[in-house]
Amino acid sequence: MFPGDLKFELKKFSELRYGENPHQKGAFYIDPKSRDRLAIQNFKKFQGKELSFNNLLDIDAAIFALSQIGAKQPACLILKHGNPCGAAYGKDIKTAFLRAWNLGDFQAAFGGVVIVNRPVKKIASIMLGRGFFEILLAPEVAKNDLKIFSEKKNLIILINGALKNPHFAPGLDCKKIRGGWLLQEFNKREITAGAFKIATKRKPTKREIRDLLFAWKICKVSKSNAVCLVKNEALAGSGVGQQSRVKCCKLAVFSAGVRANGAAAASDAFFPFSDGPETLAKAGITAIIQPGGSLYDQKTINLCNKYKIAMVFSGVRCFKH
Repeated sequence: MFPGDLKFELKKFSELRYGENPHQKGAFYIDPKSRDRLAIQNFKKFQGKELSFNNLLDIDAAIFALSQIGAKQPACLILKHGNPCGAAYGKDIKTAFLRAWNLGDFQAAFGGVVIVNRPVKKIASIMLGRGFFEILLAPEVAKNDLKIFSEKKNLIILINGALKNPHFAPGLDCKKIRGGWLLQEFNKREITAGAFKIATKRKPTKREIRDLLFAWKICKVSKSNAVCLVKNEALAGSGVGQQSRVKCCKLAVFSAGVRANGAAAASDAFFPFSDGPETLAKAGITAIIQPGGSLYDQKTINLCNKYKIAMVFSGVRCFKH
């Protein structure tokens, strides 16, 4: 899987508006041999300002996130600084977008990236009416919608028909570090309800199982440490990028507000202590999925039984750095 010698052959694709910050210069280099239909260079840009370093990072994160969600149902995700702040299924893209925006953290969504897995038709005015987002990624946008979007000249619209069937990038995940490169497999491991180890007296209901699975997918594409709350297959709140897991729980609950009541929670790694789950329990969380494996698992199990929370162990960690 990992060759003894590795060579990168890259070609300059474009200069960027700027790097990570306006005072930094940046450029986009591509693999000219890539056959990935969802490679960013294969998106057609219809309008908007020139892309920046951060734009490309967020676009890449959005494609990866949608690949986790899949194509079976109409879905919309909204990302900010590489993390989902809105995500939902819907009977159609209009419903999925409204649920993702209205039921998620719409304040964090300001200036974010919106990605969908179905064509955008007759909903441009509705989308623009929700608030400001910087980038739209879609498999198709109807002509009349493009005309409406054109009123926002800086709005970046990128179209690629392969988003109808999003998939993981081929090859290996590579990260440059000082003095070399790190390579690993992409995290394609899927969790199913059949793999759950039910740790508590109460089993999760069918609705809770759907929410637990959706929350787990969002956790997988959020920066660690991460705790994500989902209700009726819509992201309600999340606490991501925190060094303390209990702070993730507090931030997720704060972000969700009243929507935390009746929601399911996912944690990308085990809870080292029961303080995080207690924060979730007091907010009204009814089900939790976590890998398990802490020395203090039994204390967390006892707490969940006290609050009649259904908790399952996935047996798998899903860190993302």
